[in-house]
Amino acid sequence: MILLTGAYRLFFPAAGLFAGLAIPLWLVLFMGAAEGMSDPFLWHQHEMLFGYLPAAAAGFLFTAIPNWTRRDALPPVGIALLFALWLAGRVGMFVDPEALSSQIIALLFLPVVAGLALGELVLANNRRNFVVAGVIFALALAQATFLWMDADIGLTAGFALSVILMVHIGGRVTPAFSRNWLKKRGAPKLPASFGTIDQAAITLTVAAAISWVALGATVVTGALAAAATASLALRLSRWCGLSVWSEPLLFAQHAAYAWLVISMALLAMAGLGDLATGSQIRHAIGAGAIGSMTVIVMLRAILGHSGRPIEGRPIDIAIFLCLHMGAAMRVSADWFGTPIGMIHGGGTLWALGMVLFAIRAFPIAIAPRL
Repeated sequence: MILLTGAYRLFFPAAGLFAGLAIPLWLVLFMGAAEGMSDPFLWHQHEMLFGYLPAAAAGFLFTAIPNWTRRDALPPVGIALLFALWLAGRVGMFVDPEALSSQIIALLFLPVVAGLALGELVLANNRRNFVVAGVIFALALAQATFLWMDADIGLTAGFALSVILMVHIGGRVTPAFSRNWLKKRGAPKLPASFGTIDQAAITLTVAAAISWVALGATVVTGALAAAATASLALRLSRWCGLSVWSEPLLFAQHAAYAWLVISMALLAMAGLGDLATGSQIRHAIGAGAIGSMTVIVMLRAILGHSGRPIEGRPIDIAIFLCLHMGAAMRVSADWFGTPIGMIHGGGTLWALGMVLFAIRAFPIAIAPRL
């Protein structure tokens, strides 16, 4: 079966479709149609962070690792079993989220992904990417904390780890892809190479993320987040984002990274002046950064690995407009006296972007490589 010949073929469309259906379902539950679910709010939090993100991460990792290690890709049986485990977790957490069996099944996926990834990296002595497997392991610990100890700390830890992962991955691929594209066109100015500013941005972001988990949105966290905001913005400004405006699949990477700047700015506002809410910070990271960054990474990967040109189409512009506008509306909602319209409008737009991505990805996933 062609869907099992590459992790990207199965996990990418499934991740988009899951997110695109889960948000409208959550909006229905949010309006009060939740008689069969004891705590729909916790289900929503868990599934968008520990349901959607792991699927996107698994598809990316087991597509990228063969390139990183020059080793064989995960075989079809392995992909099928891994996907079945992810899907069982989604079903279990919806049908009976409080059952221990549902929680264990949902919790198993991330350690399995991290273990498989780390095994391949160790065998290839690819130490550079050990950090990626380490963050996936840590995300599993955050999920366990969410389910069995303290939901708020687990959720905060999960979002903090996601920020660290995106700062690392996004900071690697965004300037690299832009540099290659601009170099081919003889551009006089190229994205800056990795240097002191990049290292400072990573260090300050990690420090702010750790402080957020350990101390909450305090003055200390706010100060670190403010410094991280400035360094991330400076880092992003050195990558020639406006020079790649004409190629949507490159500019989308810069726009996705900008959500990390916005997320840290909101954390700074919450810590230093109580000017932003925890919900705004989490939605800026979740709907904004995670949503847009995973989709652009998945879209570029599925096009490249299927032998298709990595060039934007009108549907791609529509996808990212929906994702960014939906995230912006949801983040802004808490500043309105009556936020319900913004919540529903933002959620609907964001879900539409995910459904459009699934529609874009599925025909490619079931077609032979060009």
